[in-house]
Amino acid sequence: MERQALGADLVIPALALAFAAYFFTSISGLAWEAKANGMIIGTALSLLAGAQVIRIVVKIARGRATLGTSAIWEPREVLGKRIAMVLVTIAFIVTIPWLGLTLGLLVGMAAALWLMGVRRPGLLAAIAFAVAFAAYGLFILALDARFPHGPVEKAIAAARGKGP
Repeated sequence: MERQALGADLVIPALALAFAAYFFTSISGLAWEAKANGMIIGTALSLLAGAQVIRIVVKIARGRATLGTSAIWEPREVLGKRIAMVLVTIAFIVTIPWLGLTLGLLVGMAAALWLMGVRRPGLLAAIAFAVAFAAYGLFILALDARFPHGPVEKAIAAARGKGP
């Protein structure tokens, strides 16, 4: 019986735990509603990541799996797309202070969708716009989260007669 290489399956739980840690540390100065949402999201991420780690540990202990990471590197023909997705994510994080949440998410989502093979301009634009619009509505308008305000947020605030 060939053992599964499950080391790559730990990447997403590790990122989820890092994201949960970010949630737990970044909510301290927020309103109680935002703190509650952060705790729910962070706890859910932590529980799901823990379940995945336990599943892998059990398979390794039973001799059915290894910590091999071949799934990250194979198939070779998609490795370029994976690296490009990481670069898009890094670019989003680096540029969000200038572009703001809405424009940064719109551009980042469009780039990610294009990398994933969405080539119909209307569909690509509609999905990217819907995600950016939803994020603006939830995080900027509803929760008044402290995301950086870029040109879109500033223009909408000016149109509404409010400061950013």
